[in-house]
Amino acid sequence: MSDLDKRLTDLITQLQQSPPRTREWRSAMNHLLREIQQLPGLVRSSHPNYPAALNLTLEWVSRDIANFQPRSSSVSKSLENWINGYLRWRIKDLYSPDKDAEISLDAPIQEDTGEKTLLDQIPAFTLSGLDSLIENAQKDTTQRIGLELELYIEQDPEGKLKNSYPRSYPECNCQFLSQRRVLKEPPDKFADVARELNIKYTTVNSHWQRKCQPLLQEIAKNLGYQQEQQ
Repeated sequence: MSDLDKRLTDLITQLQQSPPRTREWRSAMNHLLREIQQLPGLVRSSHPNYPAALNLTLEWVSRDIANFQPRSSSVSKSLENWINGYLRWRIKDLYSPDKDAEISLDAPIQEDTGEKTLLDQIPAFTLSGLDSLIENAQKDTTQRIGLELELYIEQDPEGKLKNSYPRSYPECNCQFLSQRRVLKEPPDKFADVARELNIKYTTVNSHWQRKCQPLLQEIAKNLGYQQEQQ
């Protein structure tokens, strides 16, 4: 078994055995989404809206990964085929006469059967049913971005979070505060963090408000999060 197959097997097994939305599940899903985007056989497209099609596909993976079963000795090839079966439909949607259509209601969403569609999931095709479908899609997008933000905080690949701290207090950096305030459940209180670091409460709170929160908002925006217009 290749190193890639072993990594994918470990991640998929963890996802299928962990209760959904737990910290362990979220961490494994983050890593799996990263691995998927690096798969050499993943279908690509030159269409300018390809990232939107890929995002829809990643959201579908996060919902349906429990149903994935390898069909060959190569887990990576099986995963590629499974994902590409859905992704090709999303790319096809991009070239449909309705250029703004992001979701094809009558396209198969399960490669194995080729029969189940998004329309099948709406009990009665009413305006409220369509609104519910759109709302659920938006929630999936927000959830995926939340997962990627958590992974960004843990890895801080560009050092943006760790390098933002109050003068003379490098230990009170935005990565540390984000781990204690965003990743920890329940989050630590600023008073407890201040005592632990032997720093004034006002220093910790002010740095979080003035530097860390805007930085996290910027990172989330770069990951695709769009705040609703008031």
